[in-house]
Amino acid sequence: MTILEIECFLSICEHKTISRAAEALFITQPSLSSRLKTLERELGGELFVRKKGAREMSLTDAGKDFYKLALQYEELITKMGQIFGKQVTKLRVSSLNSLDTFLLPQVYDLFLQKHPDIELEIQDTELAVASFNIHKGDTDIAFTAGKTSDKGLKQTLAFCEPMMVVCNKNINMPRPANAQELQKHQEVFVDWSSSYTKWHDDIIGNSHPKLTVAIMSHIKQFISHKECWAIVPISVAQGLLQDQNINCVNVDFSLPYREVSIITSAKDENNISVNHFLDCLKEIVSKYPEIEIKIT
Repeated sequence: MTILEIECFLSICEHKTISRAAEALFITQPSLSSRLKTLERELGGELFVRKKGAREMSLTDAGKDFYKLALQYEELITKMGQIFGKQVTKLRVSSLNSLDTFLLPQVYDLFLQKHPDIELEIQDTELAVASFNIHKGDTDIAFTAGKTSDKGLKQTLAFCEPMMVVCNKNINMPRPANAQELQKHQEVFVDWSSSYTKWHDDIIGNSHPKLTVAIMSHIKQFISHKECWAIVPISVAQGLLQDQNINCVNVDFSLPYREVSIITSAKDENNISVNHFLDCLKEIVSKYPEIEIKIT
């Protein structure tokens, strides 16, 4: 079992229902139910009484015993972290795969050079999980192209970057190309954001693309070796264009911008490590004249 499963168990004990516990943890009900089942399977018995029609869940006798141990375990984890009486300064960053592949590694390198006394932890989580982790104190800053309505979090626009069309060097495509000349069956599609997808459906068309991906290495793999094309942010394009089999394409229509935001805790607006990291981000982004930095 993991600390995450125990936290899920304690949340259900506190909120009495799967739905309220899942909402508090910022995860889906099926995910929470799955974690509970995993925990019960490992323990070899049920922790909650499941009565048909009952609004709230109650603990079994074994569940009551486990609840006491879970509280002790949670306290023990906290004490273990404080055993030397000194807190290690750590920065935990959650990011988008596209940023983590091409742009942020440069920021990570600069940050580690300038602040060797701060430990850096790089996380790869979706917005809902990152938001939950920020509330728990397990993540300090998260990058996203989406939006959060969580009042306990602060969302700040970090930078805007233009999009570009990239393609395999052997693809037969007019230069410059118009939207109608981009063959949908050759597209590698990425859902960069909801606003991008709407623009894509309006301008390029909403027929199904040949391939939809979310991991940047997949874009490089297919465009480098297949006669495919994709629309990507310029920070991604700069990385892809290092491959000699990939070219950029001029188009005769306007491409959108990608807006990248940072999310932090609204209660901890003066996190020094976060501020140091953002200073490094601004320094790296300043090398890309096409990217407009928004944080001050």
